[in-house]
Amino acid sequence: MSSIQMSKIQFAMLSHKGMSRQNNDDKVFASTELGLWLLSDGVGGLKQGEQASQYAVEEISKSIKKGFNLHSAVHSAHSVIKAHNKHEQEDRGATVVAVHSNGLDYEIAWVGDSRAYLWNQETGELAQLTEDHTLVQKLVNAGLLEKAEVKNHPKRHVITQCLGIENENQLNIGSLKREWGYGESLLLASDGLYEELSRQEIVAALKLPRDNQAKVEYLVELACKNGGSDNISLMLISSPVTEPKPQKKETPIEKFITKIKTILKLG
Repeated sequence: MSSIQMSKIQFAMLSHKGMSRQNNDDKVFASTELGLWLLSDGVGGLKQGEQASQYAVEEISKSIKKGFNLHSAVHSAHSVIKAHNKHEQEDRGATVVAVHSNGLDYEIAWVGDSRAYLWNQETGELAQLTEDHTLVQKLVNAGLLEKAEVKNHPKRHVITQCLGIENENQLNIGSLKREWGYGESLLLASDGLYEELSRQEIVAALKLPRDNQAKVEYLVELACKNGGSDNISLMLISSPVTEPKPQKKETPIEKFITKIKTILKLG
């Protein structure tokens, strides 16, 4: 049995239509009972994006409730949206980023450019865990574009993966598995947040001595003040681990080896 102390996961979420859009194509969903948090963004330029994101959150949550793993649940959402598209004149699509937690472990799955970040309040570091399924990210990976050039690239919004659009064998679901750590939080965000705020602005907001809900509301407020040109959605999910791992004590032989290594380095 694990000696790590855990509590119920605390989280906050908010979705806002922004300052320029008439509708909100983003959808957020959370269930501590299912250990599931997800955010979906209806793809811009496609009609009925709001329906696509709704289908995504409904199908993924339904699949998790049935006992499917996260990868299968996301793929099922893709199939459902494609089925609806058969009866429409124009395809609808959506991005998604989802977290499924089980005890000390959690999994993240994503399609498109909705992101998951890891925030460590102990070190003040914010790390992007997901990799965007976008044209500019492909160019960066191929060495044809510098990261600093992405922000102002004219095609930075072009995504290469989308629920409901690709054929079954073409869908690339990003995924990773991690273990919850003390002092950590996951930040899920649609592009409406990170396109309006710099990393420094997000970090400064997360450092504030406020609870999750207040931080989420403040981040949305900042994004709106900076333009709010798109729908803005985010979720802040705190680790259930309530204390740091105890430091492993060195055995006498390990202390001796460490001392020898130090002497050799000095020599």
